[in-house]
Parts: sequence; C-alpha cells; structure tokens
Amino acid sequence: MIIYNETSSRFINHVLERNIGNVLLTNIQEKMNRSVSPSELLSWTNSLPQMAKILRDAELKEDTHVLLEYKLPSTEKRIDFMITGEDNKGQQNAVIVELKQWQESKIAHGDGIVKTFLGKRERETVHPSYQSLSYKRYLENFNEALYQDSSINLSSCAYLHNYMPTRNREEEPLLNKRYATYVEQSPIYFQFDDKQLMQMIKDCVSEGKGTEIAKQIEEGKIKPSKKLVEAVNSLFEGNEEFILLDEQKVAYEKVLSIYRSLDLATDEKHTILIKGGPGTGKSVIGLNLMNFLLGENATIEYITPNQAFREILRKKLIGTSEFVEIRSLFKGSASYVETPNNYFNVLVCDEAHRLKNQGHMKKKIEGENQATQIIRSSRLNVFFIDDEQVISNKDIGRFDLLKEEALKQNSVVHVVELHSQFRCGGSGNYLDWLNDILYEQHQGVLLDRDFDFQLVDSPQELVEKIVHEKNGRLLAGYAWDWITKPVNGQLSKDVVIEEHDFAMPWNDPNRIDWAIHPDCSLQIGCIHTVQGLEMEYVGVIIGNDLSFNPETNAIEVKREHYKDKGARPAKPKGKYEIDPLDKLVRNTYKTLMTRGMKGCYVYCCDKELAKHFKQKMQAYDITRIDEEIKY
Repeated sequence: MIIYNETSSRFINHVLERNIGNVLLTNIQEKMNRSVSPSELLSWTNSLPQMAKILRDAELKEDTHVLLEYKLPSTEKRIDFMITGEDNKGQQNAVIVELKQWQESKIAHGDGIVKTFLGKRERETVHPSYQSLSYKRYLENFNEALYQDSSINLSSCAYLHNYMPTRNREEEPLLNKRYATYVEQSPIYFQFDDKQLMQMIKDCVSEGKGTEIAKQIEEGKIKPSKKLVEAVNSLFEGNEEFILLDEQKVAYEKVLSIYRSLDLATDEKHTILIKGGPGTGKSVIGLNLMNFLLGENATIEYITPNQAFREILRKKLIGTSEFVEIRSLFKGSASYVETPNNYFNVLVCDEAHRLKNQGHMKKKIEGENQATQIIRSSRLNVFFIDDEQVISNKDIGRFDLLKEEALKQNSVVHVVELHSQFRCGGSGNYLDWLNDILYEQHQGVLLDRDFDFQLVDSPQELVEKIVHEKNGRLLAGYAWDWITKPVNGQLSKDVVIEEHDFAMPWNDPNRIDWAIHPDCSLQIGCIHTVQGLEMEYVGVIIGNDLSFNPETNAIEVKREHYKDKGARPAKPKGKYEIDPLDKLVRNTYKTLMTRGMKGCYVYCCDKELAKHFKQKMQAYDITRIDEEIKY
C-alpha cells in the first residue's frame, strides 16, 4: 500500500504550501482507517521539505513521480520516500531514500547494527544503509514489478539531513569498515551532501516518465520471486532434518489435498487444526508445507507468536544462504491487523496456543483477536496447537477458541491429531511419566530408560553436567524476578539460590538467538524465550513456585513465588475455586522439561518435591539394577 503517489512538482507544491503533513494524514485515514502519532507527523514536516528542496534543485521533468510511505506488504515497515522516472538512456528507475533525523551515532556489536538516540534514549538499531538496502532487496524478491530481472532498476540510499559527520570521515561511526558492504550498495548522504544526492537522483530520473513506473510498483502482485522460491527449495533438498515420517506425512498430505481443492474464484475458506504435544514434529510439517506451496506459487507466510522461536527457525533454515529475504516469510502473530480478507492463499501458524487477544497496543480492532485476523486474512489457515503448552493468562489460542473463530467466519474446520514422539529420545513413556507426576493423574506410569532423565542435588551440578559435559542449556521456571539489564557489559544475576551460593543471569534480552549463541551458555532461559525450541540436553531448575506437600501427598503451586506478573491470572475470589495459575505453572514446567531431544536433568528448590521425584524414579532404578544383575 502506498499512501502518497504524486508527480514531483505536486509534491514540491504540497511542501511549499506547508500542507504535506495534512495530505499524508488524510490519505492514511482514508486508506488505512487510522491516525498517526505526533512524532510521525513531526518527522514528515522536518524531513520532506529537505527532499523537496533537492528535487526542486534537480529541475526534474513534470511526470517524475514521488511515492511516500510505501507500506511493505505484510509487514509493519514503510519506505519513507521513493522517486520514479527514466534516465537519459531510457532506463526505467526507482530510487528508495530512507530519511533520518539522527544527529549522532556509535558503533555497536552485531552485523549492520549501530547505536543512536531514539525515543529519548540510546538504543541499538540497524544502520541506515542496511535498512534502505533491506527494503530494496525485499521489494526485489516480493513485488512482481520489481523482481531482479524486471525492466525497472531499483536502487537505494539513506539521507541523514541533520547529521554532521566527523571531519575525518574515516573516523565517522556510520562509515566504519564493518558497515562498508552496506554503504557501498546503498550510499549514505549527510547534512551537506545534498548536492551529491541531488545529482544522483537527477542521473536516475532526469527524463521523467515516472507515472507508469509508479503504477507498476503500486499495482505489482505480491508473491515471492522465482529465485527466492528456488533458494528455499535448495535448503530442503537432501536435508534429513525435514524428512516427514508416518503421521507427519499424513497431516502434510491432508493440508495439500485441501489446498488443491480450493476454489479461488469464491470466498471458500478452510481451517486445519493440527493437535500435537511437545516433539510431535509440528514445525517440520509446517516448514515442509511452506516449501512445497511456495513452489506452487501460493502466497504463504509462516507465523510464530514467539519471537525467539521465530528467530531460531529463520537461522536454522537460512544458515549460510545469501537470501536473507527468506526471513520475510516468517512473521509474528500481530502482523495481520490490517490485512484484507483472503489476501493470502495459506497462513501456517506454529505454536498457535501462544496467540493473544491483541498484539501491538496501537492496533486494536473491537471484537477481533489474533486468531480472528489470521483466519480472515487467508483462504486456508493451518494452526499447530497444544493446549497443555498454554503458559500465560494472555495465551488465547486453545483448540475450542480457534474452532469457534473459524466457524464464525464460515471456515470449514478440519482436525488432525499427532501422537508419535520425535523428541525426548522418542520416548512417549517419558511424556506419560511426566504427565503422571505434574498433573497427578495417578496412572502409575513407570519411567523407562529410553530418555536420559536425572535428578541432581545442586544447581552447580546441573551446570557441570548440562553446560560443560553436554553442551546444553539451562532453563528455569519464572520463580525469580527478571531484572536482567547489562551493567558495564555484565548481566545482573537474577536467578539466586542462596543455600548453594548460586547466582546466574536470565538469558540476554538483546540476544534473541541466545539458545544457540556460544556466548550465552551460562545464562538461564525462561519459558517465554524457549517455548518451541529444542536442544539435545536441557537442565531445568524448578523454583519454589512448584512444591510438594507431604501432608496432602500432592503437588502445590505457590502463587507468592511466581514472578511473571504479566502472565499471572487474577487470584480467584471464591474460597474453593481452583486457581487458574495452577495449570499454567504445571504447563510451564512440562514445556521446559520437554525441550531436550536426548535428555533432561532437573534440580528442585523444594526438597520435598525432589523427594517426590526420586520416589517416582525408583521403578527406573529397580529396572536398571535388575538388568545389571542379569548381566
């Protein structure tokens, strides 16, 4: 969606009349049915006059076109400024200009990352050249009019009209050699570089004729390019990690058969609810669906509400591929507030139990939740769900709600169930045993030896066995406040167990990929950053929010020790009402204790709970002793 598409002369007049802000505001209200913040309005009135001056000095022909606030399809990102036209050789061109009001910056760790003042404090953000280049590459891979083999040549740059670089440009942070690759591909212009920017624009669009180019861009069909589809396919070829087994294959083919039967000329809509516990291979099915349907020219996106899980999936799939635009196929669950009805052929939502009522505070539509929006936006929507992984009061994506939301929109509902276990050593027995303990089902399930489960006596022992010996990750329930903020480069050690003189930080909030980053091995992951992920070995610290009462012979959830205020439901008023927090805490520990593919070691802060676990493990020990005697 493009908010403003006018000739360059009309744009200059709107600026000179000091009316450009009102025009943009009116267009946004009409096209998007929303308003803008005062800061956004201020950015227009500060930056756009700078561009108007440059275009006026360039003396462009009448039908050069200016496009403002181009919302990248199915994202929250918008291109500030684009100009279209032909050069003196007849080449059709479109130039992206990313506008910044920055005045200073610093070098930061990470590829393409810098520090600058945003929102009244210093923050890490992407380098302006990286940002403008990423928008260019996104359009080249998703807008049919701008594919890399298109007749329209797309280029990009950044203009920091308030920024005075250092006298010695070799010392300027934004021109540091670590950013050279991005600056070479997408040049950066500073406060007194307006003449150079003017000349570059003039060289690209001096002959006008931008009307048809702008029209092609605005009306360009949005779907992944052939090159991008081929890049995704190449990542799956020969990769055994994505092979479908048994009921995974059945679920996969079920989705494809429904997709092939869709009548795209009607409003026909289908919803597929795929139910499966931890380790049943839901993500493998979803990723295979995305890969195949991209090859069928379907418009499809892969949704994960959990940002950490989404980032790991991206890195796991992309690896060393040069097509970083594959990242754009993965979206958060709050991305579909304004998406038109049936805009996508298929939307695949993994970890759907983590869906929320609303996503961004500024984007609320009465009577809608994220499930509503996903179903509305696609002809075929596939939800992977597990009600027993609901771990927050804000999680709404339960099976019954998804089914209800689908029926409200006249979507035909299909249900598929997965049972086979591909995590936890393939041990369905371990899951049954864990359910028997955590949910007190009293089925008398005995733990066998298919999965490496151990109880340890101290958190230090957990660190030694999991981190140092198994190269695994530590996890913990939300029984400690999260204060973790880097101070002098060090994270505060929030997870404290005084009796063992143990203290360790939660995972670094600035490292979404903490679960696979080598610098994060001595950090503790919480439920919100680990759900959906899997490691070979995990060590779980069970805090005092889960305890065992020997008098009642039952596990109890201690509300006073549960520190996740945002996820905590209100305490029931009735004396005999069941506290909803009880199920959420049990679900949390089940989720944490099923992240390991080969093993899970546990330390319990509550001694009585540790005794209870040991008693439940006795049958395992007896079996092991009997086998040793036999041999």
